[in-house]
This record gives sequence, C-alpha cells and structure tokens, in this order.
Amino acid sequence: MAGAEVRGVVPVPGGELYYERSGSGPAIVLIHSAFLDCRMWEPQLAEYSASHTVVRYDVRGHGRSKGDRSNASDGEDLGALLNFLDLPTAFVLGNSDGARIACEFAAGLPDRVPGLILVAGNPHDLEPTEEEKSRFMDTFANGEGQLLEAARGGRKAEAIERILDLWAPCVPPEERTRLRGITSDNYDRLVEFLTRDEPEGRRPAYPVAASLTLGKIPILSISGAHDNPAVNMMMGRFAAGSRAPDTTSWRRETTPPASPRGRSSTPVSLDS
Repeated sequence: MAGAEVRGVVPVPGGELYYERSGSGPAIVLIHSAFLDCRMWEPQLAEYSASHTVVRYDVRGHGRSKGDRSNASDGEDLGALLNFLDLPTAFVLGNSDGARIACEFAAGLPDRVPGLILVAGNPHDLEPTEEEKSRFMDTFANGEGQLLEAARGGRKAEAIERILDLWAPCVPPEERTRLRGITSDNYDRLVEFLTRDEPEGRRPAYPVAASLTLGKIPILSISGAHDNPAVNMMMGRFAAGSRAPDTTSWRRETTPPASPRGRSSTPVSLDS
C-alpha cells in the first residue's frame, strides 16, 4: 500500500532542501537535471511509489530549495537529506546533472546505495576523449552561443527556448510546455550558471568515476535515442570500463527515449 505523501524542508549548511516523500517499500531518490526541479519526475511518481518509498527533492538553488552554491557539496546535501529522513540506504536515480550528483554520493558512500541508475549523465571526473569533445560541439553547433547571448541580454523567453532546443529537442509539444514552465521558474538559476566566472560548488576529494568502476554498486546506465551523442559515447565507455561487468549494464533506449531530450514518461524498472 502506498504511503501518504509528506512534504517538508531539510536544513543543510547554508540553506535548506525542499523534498517530497511518498509510497512505501525500498527507498529510491530521484535527482532532477539542471535548471529543472523535482516536478520533472511527475510522470514517474505514481508507478514508483506503488512499490517503493520515493523521495524527490529540489537540488540546492533550484525550485523551493535555498542556499548559496559557491562552496556547497551536492553529494553532502543528499546525505543530509537521507539522514534527516532516517533512510540508511536508497537506490539513487539521477538524470543529466542529477546523475553527476548521484555518482558523487554513491562513490563516497557505496554501502548506502544498493543500486545506481544514471540517465543521460556521467561522473564529473570522467574526462571526454577528443572524439567525444568533437561530437559534442558538432551537435550543439552555435546553439550554446545563442543561449548565452540571450541570457546575458535579458531575453528570457528566447533563452528558455534555446535551452529546450539543446537539451529537449524531441519531446512532444505537451511535454515541452511542461518543461518550459519548470525551466521558467528556475530561470534565475539558469542565468547564474551560464554567466558564472568560476566553477561552482565543491567537488569530492575522492575519485568518482574510478571508484564506481570497482563494481561495488550495481549500475544501470540509460540513454535515450535522441540524447547527445557525446554523452551516449561517454556513458558507453564508462560502463565498458567497469571491472565487474556482471553488475554494470548499458542500455540505450530507442522507443521511447528516456530522458528530457526525448520522452521522460517511461519509468525505469527497479529490482529491489
């Protein structure tokens, strides 16, 4: 039986995190992509909460969460959230930048993560090859420059359309409308990220990608058919580099695509 939904805020150093908890059973945490917030996961919530305790939250600086990001650790914030909710272990599912956060947390505290699910995202310290860099630039062409120009020029509507063109080019119209609204609500965060002069946040002192390839945690990597080719290539290379291939699987979704670049409505199958 699904548990009643609980909403609240968790204090973290220099801020607070907004979260929603629903369902019952093994816990799974959903981490949204950059410039969105936890509402991104609305299409998956009902199915996941039917069999799991589902926690979705707004990453610091997004949605209803507050706090300066300049010296914050997203991985430590996630740990504080789980401690507050008295969840010693949880499956962690992250999309895009959310996958980066999921990797940081799992690499630092592998005993707390029975399974890691990465959707169109990689560890931050997985360096791209020259071919991957080239594919990334070929895909985006002048799009990033146009996005930055619109953001710096205060052209909000144009900047939002450019970010959707870059990272969600193949979603159906109704989904694009939904994502447009969430992106609009997080527009200040988008501008802050695009116009910063220094890297933001505090990265872990430990190696993330190398730690995860040791095979301590089962990892499912998922990429949509319309996700960025360079990201797909990096995800495949990361999965292939695992020292325990029996616990790491690589799957490329083709129908339907599985991230906001394609449809985001198909739930990932969870095996608790």
